[in-house]
Amino acid sequence: MRNTWLAEQLAKISDEKNQFIIDEAVKYIEQLEDDNESLQIALEGNIWSPKKWNEKAEK
Repeated sequence: MRNTWLAEQLAKISDEKNQFIIDEAVKYIEQLEDDNESLQIALEGNIWSPKKWNEKAEK
């Protein structure tokens, strides 16, 4: 998980009773982080594509 503060907070409230929920929440957050990073890279690639440089902006 990239958010160290959140990881620390989840570790603080983790115990035997809710360990599964915390682990699954961390997995879900990591998946969201990966998806967001992939989307950001895709969007940056689209914006910086040489093919896009010569296109007129749509209004």
